[in-house]
Amino acid sequence: MIRWGILGAGNIAHRFARSLQNEEDSILYAISGRSQEKLDVFQQEFPCEKTYVGHENMLNDDQVDAIYLALPHGMHKEWAIAALSRGIHVLCEKPAVLTEAEMKEVSACAKSNNALFMEAMKPRFVPAYAELKEMLADGVIGELLHIHTKVCFEIPKEAVGKSYHTTSKDGGALLDSGIYCASLLDDLLAGEPEFIQTYANYHNGVDWYVDSLMKFDNGTAEMEVGFDRKAPRNAELTGTKGSITLVDLHRPQNFVIHHADGREEEVIVPYDKDDFYSEIHHFAQLIKEGKTESTVHTYAAMEREAHILDRIREQYTVYDRNDLKALEEQEELLAMESFESSDALAFGNAIAEAALDYDRPVAIRIDRTSDGLTLFQYMMDEKTAANLKYMDGKKQSVLDSGHSSAWVYVKTQMDDELAEWKNDGVHLISGGAFPIYVNGEIAAVIQVSGLHEGKDHELIIQGLSAAAEKHVPLFRKALG
Repeated sequence: MIRWGILGAGNIAHRFARSLQNEEDSILYAISGRSQEKLDVFQQEFPCEKTYVGHENMLNDDQVDAIYLALPHGMHKEWAIAALSRGIHVLCEKPAVLTEAEMKEVSACAKSNNALFMEAMKPRFVPAYAELKEMLADGVIGELLHIHTKVCFEIPKEAVGKSYHTTSKDGGALLDSGIYCASLLDDLLAGEPEFIQTYANYHNGVDWYVDSLMKFDNGTAEMEVGFDRKAPRNAELTGTKGSITLVDLHRPQNFVIHHADGREEEVIVPYDKDDFYSEIHHFAQLIKEGKTESTVHTYAAMEREAHILDRIREQYTVYDRNDLKALEEQEELLAMESFESSDALAFGNAIAEAALDYDRPVAIRIDRTSDGLTLFQYMMDEKTAANLKYMDGKKQSVLDSGHSSAWVYVKTQMDDELAEWKNDGVHLISGGAFPIYVNGEIAAVIQVSGLHEGKDHELIIQGLSAAAEKHVPLFRKALG
């Protein structure tokens, strides 16, 4: 009989305890937390022999064989190592840890103490995923070319700051949702990711939205995660002979095969009991067999997941002179010999056309600098006068700096030279305003508002590139 303890008595611990009741030869033996009152409530719903105020006290109980670690992300490494050092097996809620370096510490501790550690990555263990893997191996969509993962949900504004999910220490969409995406990419794509483009809405140390496009040895991948929007939480797998939509990537029960001949085939494989059970059963079987590493979710896989997230995070936390140079080169490539009203119309229309490929409406404006006249303005549905105010600030940063507002944003992150602009109420610094140079002078300023995460800037570059029939490299890192 495997005697389980649970570290933490929150919502996820309740779900685990409920599912554990389905596993033969396993019992809930103990629960630990900060409040005896909370533990008593938990014990009433899920009877167990012991309750411990203080996690250390439960780990000192030599009757505990395994624990489910249900604490906030930032506490995982500390308490995983504390348990593993005592020879206690650890099933840890995702993400296992915060970084690849932390994961390597945990892996080393597990191996040196002959104990089992596994991240509770539910999608890897549910029956639908096993069926998907078999069909991919059989070539149902041919050779895999691209994977697009998206796990986004909306956190109400009133909840911000009240949960560790929205704190700088261990919060953010990348850790919470991105780990599911990274697990799929690790399992299906090989090699070191090469980053094509990464965006993030990153404020006060918390990423609210991340969109990263990567290239692997055997295909490309796009990862979208967010706390700021509602969207289908699916994975789209594209191959040479069709594609697959994996529905509810974070806990799948079905997927749809889109064959090259236009046929669609839905494959439904329900959970075995519930979405938790398959990972619990796998972990329990490993313990019974004396195994100290999962064959489904190895230490190498957990380390690579964390590595992928680390690499994505690098794309939007550090800027250097090369980034400023890349933005300056965009301005040089898009400089013109002349600028007329007809050019404003062509540029504005090209940007509006490119905007249709994005998931949010935008406002677009092109102002001539010689007299301040607006030559083009287009407001998509849902845009308001507030967007015009944002564009005013972005335009001011262009006029005062001589560069795009994206350049100004990067500059303010690198040094204090423009620090007074950050919150002065005049320069609303972020990507989204771009100068059109003619003979070394700014002839017009193009402004876009609505997309955020640096995509306002990208949209301008894409539209101008199309209208001017020029190839202008996109900026690789996140803005704002």
